[in-house]
Parts: sequence; structure tokens; C-alpha cells
Amino acid sequence: MKIDVLSNCAPVLRADPYSLDNDALAESIEASRAAGFDAVGLWGFHVMFGGDDAAQVVTDSGMPVQTIDAALSWVTGASDEAAAEIDGLIALADQLGAGVIHATTLAPEVDLFAAAEGYAQIAARAEAAGKVLGLEFLPWTGIPTLAVANQLCKDAGPAAGILLDTWHWVRQPGGPDLDLLRSLPAHRITSVQLSDVAATTELEPEPEAMTSRLLPGDGIVDYAELWQALDHIGATPVVAAEVMAAALVAEGASSMAAKVHDACRVVLP
Repeated sequence: MKIDVLSNCAPVLRADPYSLDNDALAESIEASRAAGFDAVGLWGFHVMFGGDDAAQVVTDSGMPVQTIDAALSWVTGASDEAAAEIDGLIALADQLGAGVIHATTLAPEVDLFAAAEGYAQIAARAEAAGKVLGLEFLPWTGIPTLAVANQLCKDAGPAAGILLDTWHWVRQPGGPDLDLLRSLPAHRITSVQLSDVAATTELEPEPEAMTSRLLPGDGIVDYAELWQALDHIGATPVVAAEVMAAALVAEGASSMAAKVHDACRVVLP
């Protein structure tokens, strides 16, 4: 398996990734570029609600944008709200040149029948626009595992993909499911996000995921078997770093980006 482009989730370099701060947006993109990343992934709301200046920041950076996060409204079922949300994200992806739009939910409980209908709705709209989706499963939510995410994708069309984040992959209930991963069609895994996981922790899953991820190679993620499984199915995902680590953020965007980049390069196939 050969990965030609390594992207970085730029917002997680920021002390407050949820703020609408165009200077911080510019800093995080520039830090990613200077560290050696080939592209960035962005959180859509930074640009959608940051005004024309935010879009100009991204354009002026010259950095390719591979992914946009994240559709949320679909999880309660097909609706006008879900359609409007995905259409806005598609328009943003078109504007910035991104091919993959991520989707997820933070809801602790999910009606999977309704969610399947909602995901099929937004996947159809993405397919019509020439985009693919990446559904991110989060262990503390109603879509906690690769298996549940795959269940939602099965009847949702070819644009309905999965984002495999290596932290969630290890911490999902039951742990890594290599047999399932090796059985998936090639198009199912559209994104892979790189970080690493401590062998033990006293933190609950959500705060650990948001503040205490490790650099790739410093934890228990078995990257060799992961790449082998993805190669086995012929997957060609977008690959990006997403290291949410408060200790690294405290060092500043440039230092963090450099450390994350160098660690990722070591674990790539």
C-alpha cells in the first residue's frame, strides 16, 4: 500500500479548535505546511461561519484541502435539515477542492433505522456531487464501532464510506475488528486518521480522545496489521494525522505539527 499524500487535521493544533479565529486558522494551516504535510483537513464551520476572510485564509495558504468535517443532522433520519446541511458542506468542499466529507454523531443513543435512512440521504447527495462520505464511529456514542458504521453504509450507495480513526479503532468496544475490516469492499474506507493510544488510562473515552492521544508509534496501535488489512481490500483512503493532545498543543502549533508529521512518516507503509 502506497500513500502519496499525508494530510493533517489542522484545527487540532489550536488551543481552542472550536473558536472562530481566522488568525489561528491561518497559523494552523501554515504550521502544517511548514512541517511537511502535503494537505490539510478542515472543520467546515470555521469557514462557513468565519466569513469571506476565512475562505480567503485557506485559499491564500496554497495548501490543498482533502477533507471537510462534519455532517451531524442526518443521524435522526432523512430530513430537509440534513439535506441542507450536506448541501452546504458539498458547496464548501467544491469551493476548497475537497473530495471527502466526514459525518459523525455525538449522540449517546441512536435509532439505527432512522440513522440508516439519514445516511443514505446524504450519501446520495454526495454521490451526485462527486464526493464521498466518511462516517466516523466514536466509542462513547450510539455509533461506537466499525461494525455499526458498516451496518449504516451497506444499503446507502457507493458514496457511503467510513472514516477509520486509529484511536477509535483501538478503543471501540471489543477492540480492533480485523476480520470485519478485511471483509469490507475497497470503497468502504474513505479516510484513515493517525494517532496512537496508551496501553492503559484512568480517563473516560471521550476526554482521553479529546486531550490525551499519543503520537503515532508511541502507543499500541498495530500499524503494520492495519495497513496490511487495508491493502488486502484494495482501499485507497485519504490519510491524515489527527492527534488531539493537550501537552503537544501547549508547545505551540509549529512544534506540534513537526512532531506529529515526523511520527506519522515513521508509521506509514
